Formats: sequence, structure tokens, C-alpha cells
Amino acid sequence: MKTGIHPKVHKKITATCGCGASFVFDSTAEVIKTEICSACHPFYTGKQKLVDTAGKVDKFRARMAAAKSSTTSKKKGKISENVKAAAAAASASRSSAIDSAKVIKKVKTAVEKREIKKAKLEEDLKSKKDSEKAEAENSESDEKKEE
Repeated sequence: MKTGIHPKVHKKITATCGCGASFVFDSTAEVIKTEICSACHPFYTGKQKLVDTAGKVDKFRARMAAAKSSTTSKKKGKISENVKAAAAAASASRSSAIDSAKVIKKVKTAVEKREIKKAKLEEDLKSKKDSEKAEAENSESDEKKEE
């Protein structure tokens, strides 16, 4: 082996996890700290554990709650109380009124787009039914003329 190019190996260092588990082994690092290990990882334990450092899980759950309640809402152009509550909960977890306003605005926009798309589909379906009805009437009148 060449001398001076290899890192120093530390004997019997202790790696600690956020759950409190510790492991002893040799390593080139002096200190090792992890958030998840084999003792607490959901794959090995079968239990759900959320590591949420930036509030992303709360944001995601608020968006999902808002989306779920907006699809069940029957009011056109208005956001249901559940959506507002979800947006308020998201803002409370981040303690920022600006973020909740942004969430409400995004939800409103999504609801409006969904309503426009639904109205357009209903209009297309109605025009298709009308054209089929007109064709059926025309074919009936042509059959009567032939008789």
C-alpha cells in the first residue's frame, strides 16, 4: 500500500440514530449521526415514521384534504368550509398568514379550473346528444318520405 494517500481508520466508533439506537464499528469518520437506522426504518419495523424537517408532510396533508373536500363540494365558484379549514390548519402549522392565502388562492384556482372543465364536458355531451337526436329525426323523416 502507498503511504499517505489512505484515510485514517478510527477503531470502534459509535454511530447514533435519532431513535436512540447506537452501533459500534470501524470507520474513517470520527462521528456518525443519522435520522433513520435499521432499528426504526419503516421497511424493517413495519411502522410508519415521518421525518419532517421542513413541514412538507403537513403541507401535503393540507393539500390532500383541500383537494378531497373540493371534489365533494357542490357549490360552483365557492370554496367549501373544509377547504378553508385545511388551509387554515396549514397556515397554523407554519404560522404564516401569507402562506394560507397562497394555499386558498391555489385551491380556488384549481376548483375554478375543475368547474370550467366539468361545464365544458357537460356542454359537449349535451351537444352530442342533440346532434344524435336530430340525426334520428332526420332518418325517421327520410323513411316516411320513402314510403
